[in-house]
Amino acid sequence: MENEDKNRIEPELPSHPAFCGFDCAACPIYQATLLDDEELKQKLAEKYSVPGRKLMKADIFCKGCRAEKRYLHPFCEECVIRCCALSHDLPLNCGECPDYPCSVILERIPEESDSRRCMDAAHKDCFKKRV
Repeated sequence: MENEDKNRIEPELPSHPAFCGFDCAACPIYQATLLDDEELKQKLAEKYSVPGRKLMKADIFCKGCRAEKRYLHPFCEECVIRCCALSHDLPLNCGECPDYPCSVILERIPEESDSRRCMDAAHKDCFKKRV
């Protein structure tokens, strides 16, 4: 069985950027949802359960942070970055905000991460047009 998992070829999912610059296509919960992979959902429910918050297979469901609330995983629904971006009506990511990088980003997203590079690029593109 373990050898079968190593040889299993997953379809490549299209990029789906989140407000924080993270690519949702790299998220296992997003992948399990789009691929409708019940086995992966069960494994993730077990992996992400913590004392006092046991997740069930049905909890492993997310269509990205731009989706309607009913399509979000609870972790994403509660995300402070997502909530802030929605309140500012940002179309792409936090890099489009005039306050970028704010304390919310500085405290949560490492400067040398792919997410920050994505937001930095969006900020540069967005604000060079206004200068």
